[in-house]
Amino acid sequence: MTRIVIIGNSAAGFSCCEALIKYSGDYEITVISEEAALPYKRNLLIDYLSGNIQESELFLCAADFYEKNKIKFITDNKAIRVDARKQLVVLKDNNKISYDYLVISTGAKASIPDVPGNSKDGVYAFYALEDIQKARQQLMLGDTVCVVGDPDLCLRLSQAIASKEKQAKIISSPRPESFITTEKAEWMENLEVSEIIGEGAELKALKLNNGKVIGTSLVIFAGNYLPNTDFLKESGIKTDEGYICVDETMCTNIENIFACGSASKIENQPLKSKSWEDTVREGTLTSSTIITLLERRNTSCQRY
Repeated sequence: MTRIVIIGNSAAGFSCCEALIKYSGDYEITVISEEAALPYKRNLLIDYLSGNIQESELFLCAADFYEKNKIKFITDNKAIRVDARKQLVVLKDNNKISYDYLVISTGAKASIPDVPGNSKDGVYAFYALEDIQKARQQLMLGDTVCVVGDPDLCLRLSQAIASKEKQAKIISSPRPESFITTEKAEWMENLEVSEIIGEGAELKALKLNNGKVIGTSLVIFAGNYLPNTDFLKESGIKTDEGYICVDETMCTNIENIFACGSASKIENQPLKSKSWEDTVREGTLTSSTIITLLERRNTSCQRY
């Protein structure tokens, strides 16, 4: 039986998995997810934070999707190494998963600047559902929220925060022309966070490099995303500034390893920002490539 392993379970990984199960073949699928949740629509997290949609509307499938389709679903675990020669994925709990075909769709990773106090409760990166769930709860308790990072994302977050009748303090540059200063939203340009202040683990305030201190119980860092591919350093898989290099069929330099979504880029082409729809298409394309290879192999076997 052919073993297909998919590392990552957001737009690209799930669309690849969903397309593969529609193909009737002798293979088994294993999906490895860093997160504990079912796959969800990351592009709707701001709508969830603002309360415009319910959490149930985020999920891409029902809770029984994996069991129903006989897929091994490994959650809250992380790939720490890929051994391409032995065709193994090593997990953080030291379990090893064998594969015949490997799909890497680990997406991006969000980082919080290395400033004093950055690990306090109430400091989150805008990326994972678990952090947004916590931020949403905190949003109901405090009056002022500080948003730091990418201007476009900060603008959208500030609008969501203002809709909850909270004060939004945005530290980002440049300020978008569409931003309008109101009683609920203030934009501060050309400044950086120098310290996050609190008592013990409790967040109390944010300090800027001009000395200004803003009282807050919630800080959201938006943007500063990098490809989540550190675990591939000794795999032999070709990367470019962390992005996995693929051809037009989403194949890497290793013939049975594929990559799609935010962690990948077409080799020798400029890096392009990908929308949710782009990553879904790449996941589906990856499944088509694998299915074609499976069909060729089956045809070859039948000849002999």
